[in-house]
This record gives sequence, C-alpha cells and structure tokens, in this order.
Amino acid sequence: MAPSPRRPSPQRSPRSPPKSKPHPSNTSNAHIQRKVLIALLFALISIVRWNRDLAKTAPISASDFRFAIATPEELPLATVGYAVSITKCSPKLANRLYDAAMVLKRSIEIVSYPIHPDSRYGAAFYAFTLKSEDPNYDPAKSDRCHQALSLAGWKVLPQDKPLYPELIKEPEGSGLKMGIRSDGCCGDMELIKLATYKLTEHPMAIHLDLDTLVRHPMDELFDVVYFPPHTAEGKKARIQLAEVAAPTYINRRSTGDPSKSGAQTAVEVLANITVDAYFTKDYNMIIPNNRQEKKVGVQGGFLAVRPSHETYIQLISYVYSGEFYGGYDARPPTGWFKSGYGKHIWGALTIQGLMAYYFDVEQLERSVELNRCRYNNIADNARVSSFARNPKFPRGTLLPFVRDPNNERYNFHDKECRDGRENCDDTDCQRFPVKKARILHYTYCKNPWNCQGCDYLETYKEPTCYEMIREWFRVRSTIPGEGNRTLDNVVGNETGPLSFIRPDGEVELRTGNCMKEFFLGFCLDIRQYDAMKWPTT
Repeated sequence: MAPSPRRPSPQRSPRSPPKSKPHPSNTSNAHIQRKVLIALLFALISIVRWNRDLAKTAPISASDFRFAIATPEELPLATVGYAVSITKCSPKLANRLYDAAMVLKRSIEIVSYPIHPDSRYGAAFYAFTLKSEDPNYDPAKSDRCHQALSLAGWKVLPQDKPLYPELIKEPEGSGLKMGIRSDGCCGDMELIKLATYKLTEHPMAIHLDLDTLVRHPMDELFDVVYFPPHTAEGKKARIQLAEVAAPTYINRRSTGDPSKSGAQTAVEVLANITVDAYFTKDYNMIIPNNRQEKKVGVQGGFLAVRPSHETYIQLISYVYSGEFYGGYDARPPTGWFKSGYGKHIWGALTIQGLMAYYFDVEQLERSVELNRCRYNNIADNARVSSFARNPKFPRGTLLPFVRDPNNERYNFHDKECRDGRENCDDTDCQRFPVKKARILHYTYCKNPWNCQGCDYLETYKEPTCYEMIREWFRVRSTIPGEGNRTLDNVVGNETGPLSFIRPDGEVELRTGNCMKEFFLGFCLDIRQYDAMKWPTT
C-alpha cells in the first residue's frame, strides 16, 4: 500500500542581519570596560563559590587522576561528569522531564563502570538550572523541574545567569548585543551549557541534550584524554580515535579544507594529539557549495570537554567583547572575530557559532570533530534533497519501492553532499546501523514519548528512527520496576507493516504490530504515552 502523502513544512526565509546599534554618546569606552571587568570578576567569584560547594559532595578520589594502567582493583580509571541543562521550566517540559532524565541517566549507567564489563570509566550526573532572582525561593520545594531532575538521580547545580547582555561591548558593525537575546533556541541562556567547563573535579565532562541516549561505552574518547600519546595505551587509543573521527576533521587538519582529502591518514593526523574537546557539526544548517561547508556550526546536543576554569572565563569574555559581525556568506569580515563563522549558522551568537569558531580556529589541533553517525546520530541524509527548494530542508532518501515517476511528490532524489565532499556515504546517518552508534539524538526523529506512530514509510530515515525509538524504550525497560510490560492494552494493526534497515542498508518489510514492536508497550496508542510514576518521598 502506497504511503499517504505529507506536505513539507513551510519554508522559512532567511532573516536579514541585525542592524548595529549606534554607540551611546554618553558612555565612554573606559566605563564599558570597567563594567565588563566587573561582570567577568563576578563570573570568576561564582565559579569559586560553586566549586567550593560542589567539592563537599564530589564522588571523586585522587586515584581518578593518575596516569597509569589500573588493575581491576583500581577501577574506575576516572569518573566522567555528565551534565544536562534547562533554561526554563515550562509545563510541557516538566510533564516529561522525569522520564527523559531517568532514561538518559540509565543509558549512561549501563555503558559505564561498574555495570558494563568493557568500560573503565565511572559516571557522575549533574543538571544545570538557572538560579531564581528571589533569594527566598526554594526550587527543591517549588520547582517541578528541579524535583524531577533530583528524583531522577541528577545533582542539580543552580547557576547564575551566564551572561549580562547589557554589558556586551559594541564595536562598530557588531550585532551581538542587540541579537543575542533572541538567537537560536534559547538566546543568551543557551550559554548555560558552558558550565560544563566548571566540572573540574572530572578529567572529562560531557553535556548532552535531554533527548539523547547513550548506547555504547565511550572509552575510545576517554582513553585519549587519560593516557598520554607516548604510552602504549595512549598509542592504541589514538588509533581507535581515528576510526570515529569525522572525515571532514581529518581533511581540515591535512589540507585546511574540510571537503578535500590530503596525503595524511587519520592515524597519522591523530598520532600525537592531546584532546581538550570532542564535538559534532550540524551540516543540515548550511548551504553546501556556497563556502558555508567550511564554516559549519556545532550540533549543540553533544559537547565533551576537558573542564577548565580558564577556558570558561575565556569563552565568556569572547561574548562580552562584542566581536561578532553580521553576514550570511561565511566570509570575513563576518561572524566571530570577523572569521566567517557568522549568521548562516543557526545559533551563531551562542553555542553553535561560538564553539565552532573556538574549536575550528583557536583549538583545531586539540579539538576533534567526531563522525556524527557514531556520535550524535539524528538519522539524517548526508546529501541535499530535491524535495524542497531550500537546500537546508532535511529529507531522507526516497525508498525505491515508493518512487513514482509520474508523481512529482514521490519522485525526488538526492543531490550534492552537505559537507562539500564528492562522496559522503560514510556519514549517511539515515542508513548507519543503530547498533554501532554511540549516541542517538531524537531531534529529527522526534521524542519517543510523543508516540507519533510507526507505520509511515517513505524514506530510509523512518525505519532508522523507529529502531532508535525502540532503543529508548528498551533502555526504559531496564529501569527497576519498568520491565515485564504487558502488551494486552496496546492498540495497533497486527498486520504491519514493520520496517527495518537490513545490514546492507536496504529496507525490509515484515508483518506485525509496530506499536508493540517499537514502543514495547509504553505507548498504548497514538499519542497515548504511559508515563513513569514519580517515586514517593
């Protein structure tokens, strides 16, 4: 049976670059500099106070920092800090936050020491929230999001505002001060993710969006940070890292152009590397073959960093400098410090643009872009589709048995690679085996708890998304009290179809109830999610 057509979402036209706000005639440069220094000093004091309080309960021992090969009795080698953040506790978020936080935490636990037999790294869990301006407000009693995160096992660390936009400088032509409050998803509050750099009790800290899931141990990343390159373990770790590094990163290091390969292999490029950060990029947010593929924003759902107070202060000071200039052409003198990392990046003024500039320009040799199918997989197509006029519109590859040459709606095709390379099959995440992905991200597949259905089939993206959703519910079923679900009350069509990606990358159809197969009894019907019960205190 042919799938029912769906209309593409309406296109959005690019916004014009913000106009620069004129210099206030009654404010001297010296006065602005004093205000910025005060803001940075306030941030430094906040870090000291925050870490002093955190140290009282930090589950870290001195052995976590020894660069030696541990015996089983000395495991874990180190404890990795995992963090999530929220900037506003909306009713919609509060309604599903407990489930999201519980399943994400559980997914990390079962791939970490001591549960997973192949991991040598433990895990600690933190949640960043914004402090209330009311000194008498107790979030533990009144904030439902704070309560959900705490009950889910995350240590809630309320943060001061990451930035005071009114103190941002205004160099001539800068649009940062005027535009940062409305930039990206969350404006300047998105910078709360930088608090990950303050988790200095840990040799490595990872910030994840709440709609992610960790599927495998990430020791291949941690070993590079833990073991120096001259040691036997360090050499082995860097060879393993070469298998998961993004080909665009290896190209950039080898030739200076992420779309063009060079003579150096990935193993050679990474042989002696010291890593301070891992990240992925969002190629769906740029127009390829328009210079933008050389200046791509980071994907904010996954950031792994070596914590450092100095780096935190440095990044905040970059924002206060005001050194961001409007423009969409990915060329100097636009973007951060006129480097070209500009408004063509979604979230350019905060995490996505700022960190792309920092990792690519200032810390290229110590920051590694990872293959986004292995880390932060969103089941996206590596190529632009002819489905929509806007090349940024993401669309999976049309399935052969769905194609209809007589119907334009079902006759679209793939075009050029989004990352500018001639061949990008190694980052075609819509067909990448879910079982090989380390981190899954549901931003494109939509949140599992939405229970949106599972019988729609048009592109390779859909069966991969269904498998990713099944994995989320599988992890939920491992939480104590969540297993042994009955399927008696599940509604659905018992004849299917069920769609699966085969090992050869093609789609196989089977008979069965997809509601039972992919949602495992946690969705009773379309949009009827059976939520977890909060524990009683």
